[in-house]
Amino acid sequence: MKLKFIPIIMFAASAHFYGQVTEPQDSTAVAAQSVAAKDPGTYFLKDIVIDGVQKYSPAQILRFTGLNKNEQVEIPGQRISNAIKRLWEQNIFSVVEVYVESVEGEQVVLRFRLEDLKELGEVKFSGKGVTKSKQEKMVKDYNLKPGTKITNNLVSTLKSKIPQDYINKGYADANITIQDKVNANDPNLVDWAIEVDRGKRIKIDHIEFEGNDNVSDKKLRKKGFKETKQKRFGIGGILKSSKFIKEKYEEDKINLINYYQSLGFRDAAIVSDSVWRNNNNNYEINVKLNEGKKYYIGDITFLGNTTYSTEVLQKLLGYKSGDIYDAVGFNKKVGEDGGKEDDSDIKSLYLNNGFLFSQVVPVEKSVVGDSINLEIRINEGEKATWNRVTWSGNTTTHDHVILRALETKPGDLFSKSMIKRTYFTLAGLPYFDPQQLGQEVLPNPQDNTVNMHWTVVEKGSSQVQLQAGYGGNSFIGTLGLTFNNFSLRNFLKLKDFKPVPQGDGQTFSIQAQAGQYFQNYGISFVEPWLYGSRPTALSVGANYSRVNYRDLSGADQKLGIFSANAGLNRRLSWPDDWFSLYTGVQYQSYDFENYPFQFGNTTETNGTAKNFSFNVTLSRNSAGFDPIFPTTGSNLEASVKFTPPYSALNNKDYSTLTPVEKYEWMEFYKVKLKADTYNTIVGKLVLRSTAEMGFMDGYNSELGAPPFERFYVGGTGLFGGRFDGRELIPLRGYENASTTGYTSSSPYDVTPYGGATIYNRFSAELRYPISLNQTAKIFALGFVEGGNAWNSWGSYNPFQLKRSAGVGVRVYMGAFGLIGFDFAYGFDKTLGSPDASGWKTHFLMNQSL
Repeated sequence: MKLKFIPIIMFAASAHFYGQVTEPQDSTAVAAQSVAAKDPGTYFLKDIVIDGVQKYSPAQILRFTGLNKNEQVEIPGQRISNAIKRLWEQNIFSVVEVYVESVEGEQVVLRFRLEDLKELGEVKFSGKGVTKSKQEKMVKDYNLKPGTKITNNLVSTLKSKIPQDYINKGYADANITIQDKVNANDPNLVDWAIEVDRGKRIKIDHIEFEGNDNVSDKKLRKKGFKETKQKRFGIGGILKSSKFIKEKYEEDKINLINYYQSLGFRDAAIVSDSVWRNNNNNYEINVKLNEGKKYYIGDITFLGNTTYSTEVLQKLLGYKSGDIYDAVGFNKKVGEDGGKEDDSDIKSLYLNNGFLFSQVVPVEKSVVGDSINLEIRINEGEKATWNRVTWSGNTTTHDHVILRALETKPGDLFSKSMIKRTYFTLAGLPYFDPQQLGQEVLPNPQDNTVNMHWTVVEKGSSQVQLQAGYGGNSFIGTLGLTFNNFSLRNFLKLKDFKPVPQGDGQTFSIQAQAGQYFQNYGISFVEPWLYGSRPTALSVGANYSRVNYRDLSGADQKLGIFSANAGLNRRLSWPDDWFSLYTGVQYQSYDFENYPFQFGNTTETNGTAKNFSFNVTLSRNSAGFDPIFPTTGSNLEASVKFTPPYSALNNKDYSTLTPVEKYEWMEFYKVKLKADTYNTIVGKLVLRSTAEMGFMDGYNSELGAPPFERFYVGGTGLFGGRFDGRELIPLRGYENASTTGYTSSSPYDVTPYGGATIYNRFSAELRYPISLNQTAKIFALGFVEGGNAWNSWGSYNPFQLKRSAGVGVRVYMGAFGLIGFDFAYGFDKTLGSPDASGWKTHFLMNQSL
């Protein structure tokens, strides 16, 4: 008996329209329906025949199907159905059909008709808002490169995810259409023309509430609906645009009830809600509420606390009898899951002192009228200690560098805060990528221990330093080498040069700096961990600067400055371990020839001056986690620089000395204060706020402040402290040093050569990250700032500032450091100019503003 081409299973689909493939719901059912002239039976598979594709042999197809020659198969049956599904799952065929080729006795030969999936050729996008960069991103995200197989999954992914990207931006009706064309160069390829129709941005016209007798609609929209906003005008509409995203709306309904509960309405509930389109095709939202009764806190009792007294826990909790029952806030202060981020809750108190396995549970014990009696049940358990602390990923940095950064050390008590502190420390090291730091906490409740594993990713830490700035019609550039992961002890081991010995976390830098008339050469070395259990950084350096140019008469004007410094910066444990104390000494020697300096009311052009000073700086640096783009915390700094009071120690009659003789050894004190804070505003938008001031004076009123070491405000602040010892304070929108000493109320209080003795600067900067990957960190910014400088406290006015505003961009690359462009407008007049400063362009490399 021989039957040819009897269809037993037809499991096929067409790929002629955009590669769409349709699978039958039940292939076995299809098989049964397809066999009209044959009763089901059991046969031995003699062989298979392949029809259609040429690239696969029958043996390969058999392997794909899972069938074997001479095995018993039921036709139709589950084995054949599974074989068809397995072929389909290979994701390489657009048509799969199976027939009975022949039957001889109990043996059967099957014919498989297969067609290959089409491959993608060229992809072109069109549609409003589809920029070139957006097209490139979609091609990359969805792997739409030539040769990609056109599968049903690929098509459905595109039709789902591309519109969803636009829906999340408020284009609720976004969709795409895909048209296929034969590739002009290869008929086996299919070109796609993808048209993106994002439609109109659909906003929310109104959000209305019913049943809210105690809380206004406005308050509910602001506090309850944090992501779902109705149309607004002004700054509020810019920071949080109106768009409807279903997932965010569902989250906001939960937020709404949480807000009610924070006000004491413990039983508040959403009765119903509805969302519809109005005549303007925008959304309308209506939410019906049942507020319930307002509750207050009755008695609060603690049960099971033996380590900490009830008084301590009550003080930390902060709530007391008679307060509004804020269920949300109360639970947060008790501590949920891993405790609050700022460690201000009871659970965190236990977690930071070894009680990893403790349980702190708030219970509503009873309700009496409008009062709720609460009980906080505590099961402290045993204290846990760190057992094994491991790390991986450091291919260049030596293990001891990571080990000394760890606050999670074997044998110490478990502490949640020490995990955060270690993360912060590792993120701050310049040789690890902070965006790729990983941590894994593995508790062992059987023996009250914890294993910890840290994962780090090395990044390029050495820099070819190209530091530059432009302002005041002059260009200052720096060329140098900085090795941020240097190893001095391996300096003589040639095998460790890559290109220099690395791995000990030291910093070694050499640089040369030059301008039109200015040159500077410097060398420095920093050992970040000199000795002890707390980091103590030793820094040493030497620097030589010289200025040489000709005045209007053609005479050479020369200035040479040599300086050397050494200092120790030690991390403190009090008031907390974010504080550090720097103490250092500096020696400077100034030699000037035909170079004018203002000594009081006299200008001197020839002489020498020396400066031996002490430096003390107290700082608290908690900005993080990424040091290039901090999103939280602050950097605070207070410093004083002072010299010995020579005039009080010698018997010189300064009234008889020349100005140069008076300042042979300079005496002065200088105080500086600076604060930087970082706060996340919305999403990834970060506000950086800066305030700083400085002032200096002499010990002897007859001497006053020396002509060196003064403040110059304006520009980029490039090469601060090098050129005649001056400190350049940045103020964008103005030329370098253009505001120094000028006050509109006292126009004669100006010392062009002497600089200023007092300055203020304030800045507010909004930052938004464009990319934070390891290759390049890029963020855009907009800013407003103001600053000024004065020569006496009599003319000092902190509200009389030179104001500016502008935009900029920063790009950080490991090999070159931080590169920046700023475009700023100065609103006020500057020294010697009758007009506002106007637009200024600032270019920076490795300068921090």
